Amino acid sequence: MPQKSITIPRHWLPPAVAAALGRRTSIKFRAGERRVMRKRKPIQPSKWMEKHYVVTKSSVPGKWRNATAPYLAGIMDASFFENVQHIFICAAPQTGKSEAVNGCIAYAADQRPGDVLYNYPDEQTSKENSQDRIQAAIKASPRLKSYLTGAADDMGVYRINLTHMNIYMAWARSPARLANKPLPYVVNDEVDKFPTTSGKKESSPTKLAEKRTRIFRHMRKIWQLSSPTVESGPIWQAFTTEAQAIFDYWVRCPSCGGHQLMEFNEDRFKWPEDCRDPETIVAQDLAWYECQHCAARWKDAERDDAVRAGGWRDRKKGLALETYLKSFRPLKIGFHIPSWLSHFVGISEVCADFIKGLSDITAFKDFKNGHEAKPWRVVQNEREQDAVLALADDRPRGRVPGGELVAGLVAGVDTQKHGFWYEIRAFGFGLEKESWQIREGFVTTFDALKTVLIDDQYRDLTGRRYLVEFVVMDAMGEKTSEVYAFCRNHRNHIVPYKGEQRMAQPFAWTNLEYWPGTKKPIKGGLKLLRANTTYYKNELSNLLAVGPGDPGAWHMHAEVTEDWAKQMSAEYVDEKGLWTCPAGRANHAWDVSVYALVAADVIGLQYRKQPEPEPEPEPAPKPAPTPAGGWMGSLNQSQAGSWMNMS
Repeated sequence: MPQKSITIPRHWLPPAVAAALGRRTSIKFRAGERRVMRKRKPIQPSKWMEKHYVVTKSSVPGKWRNATAPYLAGIMDASFFENVQHIFICAAPQTGKSEAVNGCIAYAADQRPGDVLYNYPDEQTSKENSQDRIQAAIKASPRLKSYLTGAADDMGVYRINLTHMNIYMAWARSPARLANKPLPYVVNDEVDKFPTTSGKKESSPTKLAEKRTRIFRHMRKIWQLSSPTVESGPIWQAFTTEAQAIFDYWVRCPSCGGHQLMEFNEDRFKWPEDCRDPETIVAQDLAWYECQHCAARWKDAERDDAVRAGGWRDRKKGLALETYLKSFRPLKIGFHIPSWLSHFVGISEVCADFIKGLSDITAFKDFKNGHEAKPWRVVQNEREQDAVLALADDRPRGRVPGGELVAGLVAGVDTQKHGFWYEIRAFGFGLEKESWQIREGFVTTFDALKTVLIDDQYRDLTGRRYLVEFVVMDAMGEKTSEVYAFCRNHRNHIVPYKGEQRMAQPFAWTNLEYWPGTKKPIKGGLKLLRANTTYYKNELSNLLAVGPGDPGAWHMHAEVTEDWAKQMSAEYVDEKGLWTCPAGRANHAWDVSVYALVAADVIGLQYRKQPEPEPEPEPAPKPAPTPAGGWMGSLNQSQAGSWMNMS
């Protein structure tokens, strides 16, 4: 290996070393040592990326181009501003945040070397990122590849050895992987997927990793990045309680040059008024963004131009990124990246996902996290009782709506220790699932329940009779065996039911062979209906929001009580997206409404065809008008004359 000698002044050396060297005061360095110690010409991280970084995992692999995701350049440059130590990145998925931080580590390896700790949510994610992203990027870049030692274990799954630094891989549930490594660089990736603590006796994974940097407090860099989940999640907490400055990316209109912050609202993100179908909007690329200054329409190409011409500004003072950093020298900074800044996300996709969220709580949560890059806010102001009461029409209890609207009657039963809450609903034809409350209440015995659900008949204004076709009955609780027996005796009408918060499909069936807690067979067998309560409660919530005059409304009869409306308003969605009932609140009305909705789905009332109206009988032909002169006037002149002549 070629070597080069350099002369060192003797007074630079410790006396013992100088004595050992004698008259010889030159030292020879190997090429690798000279390469590491060579002072690099200063260069901004974003410019270094375009010279030396290669993207391997992307729909557009190849040399890094800042123009592809212009907003990332400012984040990389700010990360190495001299006073900045903590960098928080709250971003929508697939906006390039992880690749940008990997680029920061690559820049550090070449310009500011020091050991690195990558911290991921789990071991598998750590392995995949090590092999598929970090190692691949090192091999693809001639500059970075030159720092490999050539040893067989350079590229380990959990450790990457370079000539002058090491890269360690860790995961949040392993305290051992997060300990005993003093180093200046830490990357905490997707922190909202981290557990609260790394172990029973440990603090949070981010805090454990941060402790590794203590002795490097004047040069350390700690990146914390994630898509947000809920307000109590780590990334949003870092934004609201730790960051001294938060930066938003302002774009510049290619038509008028006006700067603006692209925040989602229906005044700016638009689509044709006569189209509300998300799939059509995406398939035909119908949506656009409207400039707030000149009303110019931006499709994706114009949006990309606007982003390329934009820049970061701090949220409070509106100063440009570099100006703010030089003026206020913050230690902890945050960046917010919504999806629509990304070249890879279409404006039509954003608008379509927003429309989906208008009728589906889960889809709305995905829109908040995945597009707006904002947390799902748990809103516990329960459904207003007055809104439920406003769904009442003028029918008395027990009356079925007329006019050939009804496809069939179903019911839901909530089993309690001392009796049964129930509701009978009529569902209309069509996928809107419009329905009408027929009868509801509480009974104390199985016989009384049988009377309500099987023996009684219900009529519309014309006297047409309806029977309850199908009943979903809660079987979980103290009366499971009794409910099974009741359902077995009425197997053609009533099925036992169990709700589950997480299921792959809306509903499914399970065969019951034995009575609960025994090996005694159920004669003839029985089927247990299982349904995804989260799915159906989301659907019920959406139906309750439909106005009483619109298709799909959840109608109540005229005698619905305030207590029933109060029970319908009890539950709310918690921060995990699950429906929750506050302690002490009754929610039986809500539950039986869910069961009725399940029942309608199981027998497919929405797919029944509405009968064709009977054609009205043709009116009888009207008699010809009698001419003046009475019946004689109906004869023509010749007829009249001949009759008179004959007489």
